[in-house]
Amino acid sequence: MTNQFRRLLFILAVASASCILSGSVSAQELKSSRTNAPIVIDGRLEDVWNSSDSISGFTQFEPEYNEPELFGTTVRVLYDSEMIYFAFECKDPEPARITAKKTRRDDNLPEDDGVVVFLDTFHDKNTSYFFAVNPIGTQSDGIFTDNGRTVDVDWDTRWESACSITADGWIAEIGIPFSVLKFDAKTDVWGFNAERRTARTFERSFWIGGLTKMFMISQFGELTNLDLGELNAKKYTIIPYSQFQFRKGAETENKTGIDMRYNLLSNIGIEATFNPDFATIESDVEQVNMTRFELSYPEKRPFFLEGAENYSTRIKQFYSRRIGEIPWGVKLNGKLSNWKINSLITKSDPSSAGADIAEGEDALYTVFRASRESGNGSNIGIIGANRTYRDKNSGSFGLVSTLFFTDVLGMTSQVIKSHGDADKGTWTYFVRPAYDSQFTHFHMRYSHFGEGVMENMNSVGFVRDDNRREFDTEFDHKFWINRFGIEKITPAVNYNRYYSLGGELRSWEDRNSLSVSFLKKWHYKLRHTEEFIRFEKDFRNRAVSNEIEYNNKMGLALSLSYSNGINYDRDYERLTGGMDVKLLEGWDMSYNFSKHWYRPANENDNTWIHYVRSTYFIHKDLYFKLFYQTKHSLDRGFPADDSDLLRKTFQLAFVWRIIPPFGSLQIAYQEGSTRFTDTQSDEKSLFTKLSWVF
Repeated sequence: MTNQFRRLLFILAVASASCILSGSVSAQELKSSRTNAPIVIDGRLEDVWNSSDSISGFTQFEPEYNEPELFGTTVRVLYDSEMIYFAFECKDPEPARITAKKTRRDDNLPEDDGVVVFLDTFHDKNTSYFFAVNPIGTQSDGIFTDNGRTVDVDWDTRWESACSITADGWIAEIGIPFSVLKFDAKTDVWGFNAERRTARTFERSFWIGGLTKMFMISQFGELTNLDLGELNAKKYTIIPYSQFQFRKGAETENKTGIDMRYNLLSNIGIEATFNPDFATIESDVEQVNMTRFELSYPEKRPFFLEGAENYSTRIKQFYSRRIGEIPWGVKLNGKLSNWKINSLITKSDPSSAGADIAEGEDALYTVFRASRESGNGSNIGIIGANRTYRDKNSGSFGLVSTLFFTDVLGMTSQVIKSHGDADKGTWTYFVRPAYDSQFTHFHMRYSHFGEGVMENMNSVGFVRDDNRREFDTEFDHKFWINRFGIEKITPAVNYNRYYSLGGELRSWEDRNSLSVSFLKKWHYKLRHTEEFIRFEKDFRNRAVSNEIEYNNKMGLALSLSYSNGINYDRDYERLTGGMDVKLLEGWDMSYNFSKHWYRPANENDNTWIHYVRSTYFIHKDLYFKLFYQTKHSLDRGFPADDSDLLRKTFQLAFVWRIIPPFGSLQIAYQEGSTRFTDTQSDEKSLFTKLSWVF
């Protein structure tokens, strides 16, 4: 082990031992009450709520930091043997102006009026569930980790809500089953916060005032007086499905599978899937690669999405898109004392994920993380990811930490030892101290990637480049104006420079941006990027882009961006844009396009990509959804006919969530691949799928 690496380990050990979070936000308390009276979640407050404790006096985070909320919000809490309940009374002097246009679950609800419940069920000041609802009952849920730094919006579970608009505002009732939460049954205190959003005034207000950052869990208040020793909480959920696929020119196929969830204890759960269905998952949105490095694509498969935040690290040791079709998978998630435990294991043929190997026997993929959490939102732990294929192991094992020294000073870091075919240059690490206040961000980062890191890690992880030492720094600040027609101005500067391990300059990049948000509806952003990069020769890339967005907060959003510059000795132009529109009550549509020109152009470089998404809700659990995408080559500015078509995807589905959110009936027609990891197929298929919940 080198002296440099020993010094880095010593610095991390000292920092993790000495990190102390200053308590500038005083603890506030909401006292819970147990009830035996039935609670009907209907958006109306029955007499049972009169016996509950309440909180009010919310404080703005935006746009007037630390000022009282404009209208007034009251929150109440009750619980019984099965669920915990929250009631919000949201005053508004102009109920006709309440904004509620989002109808799709987990949509971008901050654009609507809404309320949010945050629950730190282990009171560890590090991890929190959130449950959000808008005035028409559209739900969003997820999990924050790393003291609010990381969010998983793909976590879904079953809970109840109902809302109603009244003469002086609106009311929201929320019921969350204890069976969908992990918690310490011996504790009587949870961390708690609540948020109120008012779209037309851009207001986001919280029960806890003076927050350093909007979702900083270590600054939450407390939900007290809980007695969770004797609950009537269901321990298991079983979700079987059966699917028929009718494909043109092929025999009808039948597929069955099952998902299972079992709570060993209130704080530990196991999830398993057998023969999962990924065929009808929405295809990837086309990307144009303007670099010489591999592109990263987002995960969309539910088995890998839920819990993905547990393995989210700056250096990606686990990249689930390396895994193709799976016959089974098992996950364990939970907490023992101050240790958070997560693991995942599955099998897959690596070639089904596009790996450059011949089809053969399945590989075994294993990933785990164990983190020791402190009471100030810091954590330090280990994470490992491995692929076993044909008796060979490859992947990585490392130390990862998120440390908070004060409310605004923190540091993230990783130290990783990779393993695989490469036996030299197998270490990688980074250290990133940062300053984060309400409106200012500044960080410096140093990273080291050995020469064999990509070869070892990219069987299960994602590293774009290795053989480099990299220095990166960034600064941005929000200036809240709130007059002269301007809401806020945000300048940002980022500089990155890296060398090969032999000391040769390989790249530098200077990125600058200026964002201006105009009151009510408009947003403008100017970006300038200058880059030096060395491959077979030295290149100077540059780009200037202008972006403008319009959002009337009533169901219409437009965006347009134009950029031009030089990319690897070629002139280029790019035009992108889109719109989100509420066509009718319950019917929304989004359209996005991108057009790329290069001079001189190689084959299929000049492209026109567009996609349409549309969802029509008969009600929140009965809807139609459509996704249509094409990619054309351009020789004359616009595609002339289908001969220019490079790729097309069409998906139309009818969904009835019989037992929301998991039990459903689906009928789908699809043109394109029926394998999520295959983008080249042009099959035409009709699917019927029934999922049930026990």
